[in-house]
Amino acid sequence: MAFKYLITGFLMTMIMVFPLQLHATEHESGVWTIFSTTDSLSADGGTSRWHYWFDAQARYVDVGSGTNQWLVRPAVGYEIRDGVKAWAGFARFRSRNGAGRVADENRYWQQLDWRAGGWLDGNVSMRVRLEQRSIDVGEDLGVVLRFMTKYVRPLSGHEDKSLIIGLEPFVDLRDTDWGGDAGLGQNRVFVGMGWRLSDKVSLETGYMNQYIWVDGAADRTNHLAILTIKARL
Repeated sequence: MAFKYLITGFLMTMIMVFPLQLHATEHESGVWTIFSTTDSLSADGGTSRWHYWFDAQARYVDVGSGTNQWLVRPAVGYEIRDGVKAWAGFARFRSRNGAGRVADENRYWQQLDWRAGGWLDGNVSMRVRLEQRSIDVGEDLGVVLRFMTKYVRPLSGHEDKSLIIGLEPFVDLRDTDWGGDAGLGQNRVFVGMGWRLSDKVSLETGYMNQYIWVDGAADRTNHLAILTIKARL
């Protein structure tokens, strides 16, 4: 049964990715490692509608070239109603290219996420995130809209294991002197597995196809191995 779900997820991923590969692109491989924690804040007599969020990431693209990225992202959220949360946060992003040039970026962001319901014995969740980005190698403020859909299906006979499929397009809402023209900026497709290791710790691992549209040059496809550790502190 697990094999059947993996094949279904793979086929769905290829259907979404294949149209993007019709254009000439540059291909790179890499690894992203992610730690994230989120939970409700404690309150007198129980839990609160207020939540915290923090994640830290180390990204290595074109392994061995010296190209890498680091990200820390704290936020606070409020549960509007069951399954619906609003968030506001900040992210500090640092990148280094193969020539050793470092760029620092600040991102303020707002987000709404919700449980969309069940489908094929799994659960669908969605989120919309708006980011305001400023970077030290440019003058303009970038504004990016991101929309993620995530499908999680427990595997029959293995309630601690799940199939995970995610899709997230990015849309640049304005031109910048460092990020190019407004329009579709990138698309991420993820397929992988999740393991619940304990009541507080889970692990997700899999493959992400990150397709990036580049103005005035060849588009880029990153083939990424993703390792995510999620914990409730």
